Amino acid sequence: MNAAHPSHRDAHHVRRNLLCHVLEGGLYMGGTAFLAPESVLPKMVQSLGGASWVIAVMPVLLPASFALVGLFIAPLVERLTRFKPWVLGFGLLQRLPYLITGLLLLLNDANDHWLLPLVVLTPVVSGLIGGVTVVAWMEMVTRMVPERVRAAGWSARYILQAVLGIGAGVLIQRVLTHLPGHVGYAWLHLAAFALLFLSWLAQLPMQEHPEHHAHLPPRPAPQAYLTYLRGLPALFFAQPYLGRLVLARFFGTGYLMLVSFLTIHALQVTGRPEADEGHFVTWQAVGTVLGSLLAGYVGWKSGGKLVILASRFVCLGLCGWVIFNETFTGFAIAYFILGFGLFLDRVGDLTLAAELCPLERRSTLQAMLSFGNVFSLLLASLLAGLVYHLTQSFNCIAWMAGGCAVVSIAILSRIPEPRKANLTA
Repeated sequence: MNAAHPSHRDAHHVRRNLLCHVLEGGLYMGGTAFLAPESVLPKMVQSLGGASWVIAVMPVLLPASFALVGLFIAPLVERLTRFKPWVLGFGLLQRLPYLITGLLLLLNDANDHWLLPLVVLTPVVSGLIGGVTVVAWMEMVTRMVPERVRAAGWSARYILQAVLGIGAGVLIQRVLTHLPGHVGYAWLHLAAFALLFLSWLAQLPMQEHPEHHAHLPPRPAPQAYLTYLRGLPALFFAQPYLGRLVLARFFGTGYLMLVSFLTIHALQVTGRPEADEGHFVTWQAVGTVLGSLLAGYVGWKSGGKLVILASRFVCLGLCGWVIFNETFTGFAIAYFILGFGLFLDRVGDLTLAAELCPLERRSTLQAMLSFGNVFSLLLASLLAGLVYHLTQSFNCIAWMAGGCAVVSIAILSRIPEPRKANLTA
């Protein structure tokens, strides 16, 4: 009987940690839905007088800022034996910019010229602090959540986000209808902070145990920081498929090229008011539910590669749809397709990247992948902004995004599924 107790206890800790992991992610991403980078933020920046290139980068500022500093934090994280204190401390700080921006928007006049920089810098500051957090957070999660249920855990987070996103879309439409302009956006920032803070509280019950560190390969001995930096290229290129994954990620940014201007294009074509962007958030959230369910099942059965490939084909379909559509209902469907495909991509990418990286240097390699992704996100967004500025044609961006998806499919086809490779080894 006593021999059964440790496994029962371990199963209890895994269930609790998995539940907290799902709640933390779902609440965090559900909070950011009030400032949806694919629909709300670009239109907000346009209403504040932002240039085309600023509008273009809004969907990627938060993820790019997240990824920017992780590589330089990784050697410190690799020396940690417990990750939760680090994650909680910096995690609280990364949420505060939304509270501060909401209050400042609420208390100041719309004619203040510094409101635009404030709105733009909020995801940047939050992302930079989050980048200090995310490497330790990722390592904590991959140790607490077993590999077999990892894809399902990501999927459940996205489903919870989508459910909250449906409600956020309704509230966005009502808030911007009755409180247009900077006051409405102030309340959206405060609503976002409320859910972000709840997501921080959801991490408190998570527990780290010595069992999480058992049977791990020995970590490299501490080394001088410059020596660590000089050794990064050799470490990266020693992994046979990570370079291809970086290229596949770059050409897989077609979704981000589209969303920078999709809301603006849809409202211009249909003549609908700004508040109706809330409907797009709702339909995107519905697509996220179905996309996450499918991604979780396929990722659990087959791994991440097939899920990412499916997302690229969905991107191709979306590009064709938005080129020829001219109705509000059609654009609502486009946002449904966007949510479906975008979260196929996110679940598949997280799963594939984690399984391509060897366990003993996973923190550093994940940080290197994220750092490389910064340039992919920014370059793709700035390229879309330049094309839109020169042509004033959304269709040109859609054609470019579709071409990138085709190239990404070709690159992904040359990366083996790690799980199947391990089974046949």
